[in-house]
This record gives sequence, structure tokens and C-alpha cells, in this order.
Amino acid sequence: MRRLHLFEFNDQPWFPQVLRDGETAYLATAYRLIPLARHWAEKIVAALQPGDRMEILDLCSGAAGPVPALIDELERLGCKAWVTLTDLYPNPKTATHPHMAWWPRTVDATRVPPELAGTRTMFSAFHHFRPEAARAILADAFERRRSICIFEAGSGGLVGVATMLLVPLNVLLMIALARPFRWAHLLFTYLIPLLPLILFWDGIVSMLRIYSPEQMQALTKDLQASDYDWEVGRIRSRGIPGGLPYLIGRAAGNRV
Repeated sequence: MRRLHLFEFNDQPWFPQVLRDGETAYLATAYRLIPLARHWAEKIVAALQPGDRMEILDLCSGAAGPVPALIDELERLGCKAWVTLTDLYPNPKTATHPHMAWWPRTVDATRVPPELAGTRTMFSAFHHFRPEAARAILADAFERRRSICIFEAGSGGLVGVATMLLVPLNVLLMIALARPFRWAHLLFTYLIPLLPLILFWDGIVSMLRIYSPEQMQALTKDLQASDYDWEVGRIRSRGIPGGLPYLIGRAAGNRV
């Protein structure tokens, strides 16, 4: 699979925690201001038909990102959700919604501990993984017959790169709204402007890394069974050129 996979600062184990927290806090703030959670909740409900309650296992949660808004949107659609957040670097201070909580130990999305059940979700994180690891994430869900919903927050490609040009300005405007509030976020935004530059770089690289629906389809090519279905496509939304790639896997006859 031909794909440009440059480095992102947030992927690096040496990346300072204060900057990692600043980056994820900005992204969580952006999700609060952009109504992507509504589109994702509608897709989850339409694809999985979860009924009135849903257990969600969120992978690569970062600072919880769109999860609080997603829970509220699912409730609006008649589905009460409980979300367990997981990450290689758990961040329990970001559990800001009464219907979500952090799993306290490190979780590798390619090998999810068997005791962690529920519909797996991944928001704006799948592109961080090279094809071998991305396929391993899908294979783990497929082999355990777990539902998995993967969504990206950008269209990818050159169109997506163009949308990143305003990121430095957006960081300057929004970082003060990030919660939990930290003076360090302001320091590394206004006095030492590392966060605007880091988020600009990581945003561009993310767009170049995002798997297209065709590439997602290729990753599932060898993961086929009569009792498991894959759905791949783009979510179309006004103001988002190109649409947002998504991939949903579900066990047939047991959609949640």
C-alpha cells in the first residue's frame, strides 16, 4: 500500500508530556466547537442499531476528544452509552463526563486485553498506525467478533492539507478554552509558540496519513467471514470538502 507516513510529534515516546497534553487538550476543545460528534453518533446508531444502552471501548483516547459530545449525541438519539477510555498514555484528568471513565493501564489497540468488552471506537487516530498495525487493529476486532467504528476528522490528501493552514491561528484563539486549564498551555502558545507550530505540522502529516476508503477496504480484504460485515465510506457534511472517511465492522446477527 503506497502511503506517505511522516512522523508526528505526538507519536514520539520522547515528546514532553506537557506538550502532549497541550496538543490533545486543543484537539478536545476543537471537537467541542465542531459538530462532528453528531455525524459520528448518527452513523454508529444507524450501523449498529444499539438499542437503548451501549457499552463503548474507546481506543487511543488522548484527552477524550469528541467522546463527551458523542455520549450526549447518542443520548439525543435515544441510546444511553457508557464509555471506557483507553490509551498508551492514560490521562485520567480528562474524564469530564459522568458516563465515561479511564482504564488505568496502558492499552495497545492492536492487542486489546480480553477483559475489555464493548463496541470499539477510534476517533482521528487510525492514521497514526502503519498498514501492518492498522490491519492488526482490525484483525483483533474481527477475530474476537467485536464491533469496531473508526472515524477520521479530516478528508485526507491535499484537500485535507489545505484545511490545516488555519490551525496556528485556531490554536491562538482556542487554547485558552482548553480544559483542564493549565498555564503551561498558554506559555507554549503565546510566549514560546511551540504548540501552534507542532499542531500545524502534526495536522498536515495527519492529512497525508489518513487512509482513504479504498485503502480501508484493502485492509479488510483478508478479514472476511459470513458472520462479520464491513462498511466503508465517507460521511458528507457541509463545510467539509471531500467528506470524512470511516470504517465500521460488526458481527452479523449481533450488531453490538
